[in-house]
Amino acid sequence: MEPKPTDGVVRRIRPLPGSYRYYPYATGTSSGKEHVREEVVQLGVDLSVSLANSMFLLCDDIHTMLWFCFKLLKYTLPPSDPVLERLLRVVHYVYSTDIKPKNRACPDGGNSVQWELVRTTWKDFTDGIIILSRLVLRLRKKDCSFDDRLLSSSIAKYKQQVLKKLEDKLMSAKDVSELNGFERETVASNVSDLWKSLFDEEAGESTPEVARSRIHSDLFQPISGDSCHGEIPALPVYPPYILGAEFAKQELIEEVVQLGVELSLYVAESMFLLCDEIRSVLQFCSNLWRRVKKDPNVGSPAGERLLRVIHHVYSKDIKPKNGVYHIGGKSVQWDLIRTTFEDFDAGMSDMHNLFLILEVKGTWANGREYTSSVEEILKKLGGKLRCAKDVSEANGFAREAMKSNILDMWKSLFDRETVEVAWTRKVRREEILSDLFQPLLKEYEEAKQH
Repeated sequence: MEPKPTDGVVRRIRPLPGSYRYYPYATGTSSGKEHVREEVVQLGVDLSVSLANSMFLLCDDIHTMLWFCFKLLKYTLPPSDPVLERLLRVVHYVYSTDIKPKNRACPDGGNSVQWELVRTTWKDFTDGIIILSRLVLRLRKKDCSFDDRLLSSSIAKYKQQVLKKLEDKLMSAKDVSELNGFERETVASNVSDLWKSLFDEEAGESTPEVARSRIHSDLFQPISGDSCHGEIPALPVYPPYILGAEFAKQELIEEVVQLGVELSLYVAESMFLLCDEIRSVLQFCSNLWRRVKKDPNVGSPAGERLLRVIHHVYSKDIKPKNGVYHIGGKSVQWDLIRTTFEDFDAGMSDMHNLFLILEVKGTWANGREYTSSVEEILKKLGGKLRCAKDVSEANGFAREAMKSNILDMWKSLFDRETVEVAWTRKVRREEILSDLFQPLLKEYEEAKQH
């Protein structure tokens, strides 16, 4: 079943020029939180549908099916967890309504024909339950403040790494489950009511233990006293990555790399705008590098990535055109580009601060302040350069085509460097500076002689 459309946080992501995703709020609002809650409820429904699908696949052997559900519900999270409680009700509903009335066989020690397939879904289900519980815990907090980027990324990854995996695996036996009575839309409609109360105020209290025990007893009575299915006891439960200990930091690292790419693309676009006079291009680049270099800390490593981008664009896209070096004045677009100097300077300073927070200090708590600042700078740059977009593209600027190469230069930003690699980087930097600014250096030396 396709997820219901919502006005959730994913839809609040607005693109800047290009493909960078700009999030307008550093933390979520109360109304935004409600939209995310609706989407999380839908995730619960979708996970339930996949679990019901698995039950129908295993229903040729009730023993296998019930032991699979028993292990999943008993060993993944505490029984009072709101996600697990609803899944218990889902399993009980599907079993008592659709499977038990058919009087399927329940041989002790048997194996469902589809067990080997369903066994491959174990980690997807345990990950799905734990991650969904983490989402619920964050969204049940009374304060309205929340990191909408983190939750948006979590939900997107949940859909791709949990729900889609389950759907793809179970799709291979679609004919079998449907033959056994599984109807996706009907199941989704029937179980959705069990999830609607997930964030209701009155749902704050868990199901009374007596009621939970009654459901549990009724559901698993057929295997009471039986030996567990041979392979099921060995199925492990591991803590998933999404919303785990390192998730927030890693997500911020990926954001920082993408911000570096976007900032570099605006530098590249500026270079193409100035390429009617090569000297103006080099003066612009020299100005940027001087501003980066003025603080010895800023020069590395974010500034080094920018230098590599500048050299790559100049040597690959601008220098080969053999354009006019000097026209006696400045490029036609010089006055426009001059207005961007402070923006690029502030952007690179914030990029360096982000690197310090994540790599040197090893934390991420204050990173959102700087990412928001860089995003605002990107908005400014986009607004300023938009008026000359036709010129830059006519001169050969192709944002999408250049993005992958620039990403390659930035994605190693947080890689650990050995002493040897650091030395190689230093030597390479000197070579780039010599090659890139040689015309300006030559001009400077000639001026000194006169």
